[in-house]
Amino acid sequence: MNARPNVVLILTDHFRRDALGRNTPRLSALARSGVNFTNAYCAAPLCQPARVALVTGTYPSQNGICGNQSDPVGPELRDDTFMHHLRAAGYRTALVGKHHYIDRYGIGMDVREDDEEVARYGFDSVLQVLDDGENGHNEDGYTAFLREQGLFEEFRAALGNRGYRHPFEEQFYADCFIAARGVEFVEKYAEEEPFYLNLSFIGPHPPLWHPGELRNDPEKMAAPVGAPDDERIRERRAHYADKCALIDGYVGRLVDALEKRGRLENTVIIFTSDHGDMLGDFGIEDKRHFYEQSAGVPLFMCGAGVPHTERNNGPRLCRSLVSHLDLYATVLALAGLEQPPDRRRDGRDLVALARGDAGAGRAAVFSELGTCAMIRTPGWKLVFDPEQGGVVKLFNMHADPQELQNLAGVAGYEGVSGELVARLLAERIRRTQFTHIKEQQRLQGVRAGY
Repeated sequence: MNARPNVVLILTDHFRRDALGRNTPRLSALARSGVNFTNAYCAAPLCQPARVALVTGTYPSQNGICGNQSDPVGPELRDDTFMHHLRAAGYRTALVGKHHYIDRYGIGMDVREDDEEVARYGFDSVLQVLDDGENGHNEDGYTAFLREQGLFEEFRAALGNRGYRHPFEEQFYADCFIAARGVEFVEKYAEEEPFYLNLSFIGPHPPLWHPGELRNDPEKMAAPVGAPDDERIRERRAHYADKCALIDGYVGRLVDALEKRGRLENTVIIFTSDHGDMLGDFGIEDKRHFYEQSAGVPLFMCGAGVPHTERNNGPRLCRSLVSHLDLYATVLALAGLEQPPDRRRDGRDLVALARGDAGAGRAAVFSELGTCAMIRTPGWKLVFDPEQGGVVKLFNMHADPQELQNLAGVAGYEGVSGELVARLLAERIRRTQFTHIKEQQRLQGVRAGY
């Protein structure tokens, strides 16, 4: 067995932190067997900018992917993803499922024509699956599968008149298809080199339809935070929980396949989501916000070389502030590689953090979307938007973890706001403005960018 571990990144879409629990026994068991990072954040609470940030280790303000339907990043960053560095080190790399590095919404094409372009992000093999709804006007690996089963036209018709009930049995459900292809990859892998597999589910992204009867009772769903109780929201939450439960089972199948093939012991599993989902909290049914439910993400890792605590001592929880941008450095470190020196990246090795390396932590994390920017420190969260007049949200995260009391503009908190805005501005300038080496002699005290 190769000493370098295999790495499996399981990525979901719209999966909230608090969705890990009663409905996700396999995921919860994996989290308990490794390290669960309970204060993890995406770099942007929206699909394309979040996903591009994760694989390039750069913020939207650095890479230019500031929203969905953005043009792809240029070759400089596309050829510098952590997947590229893994390949250069001898890893075999595969993508199964959603990527959203390239946006084809509303184009009306077979996105498999993009396989070569997607592979240029650092993959040896690619199987693309789009969100349900996006494959109502495009085709992908999943719709090709449905055509083979004689179900394509029925699927397209159901998309136009969908409720919560999926039209097919579970074996023909998109996330089940993704899981089956991931299991197939593991079962057929016979190379000597270690592998990196990005298994990327489209759920629990809306539509909230799924096969089978509703298993979660809407009456037992938590009422929305910061908004009136609503039966319709509770029903949505029940179907959302069912979709999360299905993904939990699919992850279990992949783990079982790894174990059966004798690869589990030498594999690191990382689980996260591109962002969360408000699900009616504060009256919002979307992402795109900097509340914990949207900008916060689940993140855990387990397996070869990842610290863990014995069962009788309870699970290992890391409450330090961490970012999706840390996965760039972490995945490379797992493969025995260092993050290349680059002014654009300050990712931290999360395994080193979990082991107690004091220098691996962050004093603050940041997230961006459009004209908005968030800074989160251990005690505070501030959201700044010049289009809305400056500081729009300020929360004391110790006293008000549910973010019910917005202190922006409240007398007595001017000092806190000013300090956080200054830190936000300093961070933005540091990572987006620089000089070249020959200018150091002319610009006193300015640090060169390279």
